[in-house]
Amino acid sequence: MIKNGIDFTGRALRFLSSEVRGLHAAAYVLAACALLSSLLALVRDRLLAHSFGASATLDLYYAGFRIPDLIFVATAALVSVYMLIPELARRGESGQRDYIDTIVAGFSLFAVLVAGVAALLAPLILGYLFPAFTGEQASQLVMITRIMLLQPILLGLSNILAAVTQSRHRYALYALSPLLYNIGIIAGVAFLYPVWGVAGLAWGVVIGALLHAGIQIPAVISDGFLRRLPRFREPRALVHTALVSVPRALALSMSQLAFLGLTALAGTLAAGSIAVFMFAYNLASVPLAIIGASYSVAAFPTLATALSRGERAQFIEHVATAARYVFFWSIPVSAFILVLRAYVVRVILGSGAFDWTDTRLTAACFALFSLALAAQGLQLLLVRAYYAAGQTVVPLVISFGTMAATLAFAIGTLGILDNAGILHTVSALLRIEDLPGARVVALGFSYALASIAGAVVLALHFEYRFGGFFAQVRRAFAESCVAALLGGAGAYVTLSLFSPLFPSTETLPVFLLGFIGGISGIVVAALTYHLLGSREYKETFASVRARLWRRAEEEGVTIVTSAET
Repeated sequence: MIKNGIDFTGRALRFLSSEVRGLHAAAYVLAACALLSSLLALVRDRLLAHSFGASATLDLYYAGFRIPDLIFVATAALVSVYMLIPELARRGESGQRDYIDTIVAGFSLFAVLVAGVAALLAPLILGYLFPAFTGEQASQLVMITRIMLLQPILLGLSNILAAVTQSRHRYALYALSPLLYNIGIIAGVAFLYPVWGVAGLAWGVVIGALLHAGIQIPAVISDGFLRRLPRFREPRALVHTALVSVPRALALSMSQLAFLGLTALAGTLAAGSIAVFMFAYNLASVPLAIIGASYSVAAFPTLATALSRGERAQFIEHVATAARYVFFWSIPVSAFILVLRAYVVRVILGSGAFDWTDTRLTAACFALFSLALAAQGLQLLLVRAYYAAGQTVVPLVISFGTMAATLAFAIGTLGILDNAGILHTVSALLRIEDLPGARVVALGFSYALASIAGAVVLALHFEYRFGGFFAQVRRAFAESCVAALLGGAGAYVTLSLFSPLFPSTETLPVFLLGFIGGISGIVVAALTYHLLGSREYKETFASVRARLWRRAEEEGVTIVTSAET
């Protein structure tokens, strides 16, 4: 029975099953946290762009991350929350404290040892990876790398604390950690760099990592953990946790190795190429974190539960549902980025030392990265589906293949772009004609191409292994492609019509023109979804209405789920 005449709400809600509502609710919460963290990361990048532009200084800064990030992924993945939380759930209070003590002691010893060896070998490793940095630049790169080697130790400890935080359902506290990490980096740029130079940037990273871990410590201690000196109380549990985590650690390391290789290749190009590559990658990571990562993380508990109950059909359906929404959002977003790339980059990064040349190069790489947005989101989801099924070998093999393909494509594409005629044609297509450093686009293209290939292979294997996946997602994929094509065209036509009214390259006119074009594209894409009868469009619309009219629902709105229809 519908009260107050709000009958359209009930009709909208009948499209929603309880599983879809739960997926939306979790994904929206995670997306909101990811959005907040991404906004602060964009503030960080704007400050870096304003202060340094795409320069040799910023190349040094980003190159300094590569070894610490690789060590973090390789070591912290051995004590992943995906492994620690189930172990905590199987223990009582006393057993949990002993287990965390053991994990903290074991990880700390291992991480300090690995970081120490890396610090000793840093001149040799960095000299091999970044031969273009010589003299004073090489010395600075070694220095900031050694400082940043404190980061994987602190972030790894934070990862362990996060297992306790999440097991106690303190998700807001957990979500604050990446925000504080970026605040530390911003402090390094704003306050420490003027005093200590490049070393100040590195210490800002360390401060951010310390804040990342520190925000969780009071709550963890209040729960009874870490009130004594950690030591090996359950050595067998430590070995077991590390062993079962090895495939996942190796899979994540493959991604970092690919990134390390691309950064090394960028270091052989024009000065500022590493900075352009990193700025573009960071921008492309925002929609991936908000869409792909949010839906894959939100789906994981449901996938694990379905398989634990032997509900294979439900498992496939849950994976397909999350995949449909990854396509629904990601594919049109990729089209909008292709059309609006220069406007986005200019508004977010365009100030100070970041000139129009930097904008155009970064925008071209950003557009190429965005081609793989849906593929990367799908890969995140399917990898978690394999983890939920207890299968870690397939993601590892695919990750290795993707890493190898990324580097092979990058080397091959850079070789092709040595041809002046081909380089001119590619530059003209991306509107970066006659710009120095245009070959950097080969790295973004190679990364995107390898990511798409990896996602296709993973999806084919998933269909072969479980069956029924493609049948449930093909319509959503096709509708998303049509909406992306028409939405992108709508944005492009709008920009063409209104650009004579906004001839300036200053931030405000660029923002207004890009905003008008973006809104037009979104309206066209939404109308396309509506006319196509998109299931995802109806469910999303119903989910939004459900939240807007929650009070009316509480007063007596009858919710009809898909099972009842």
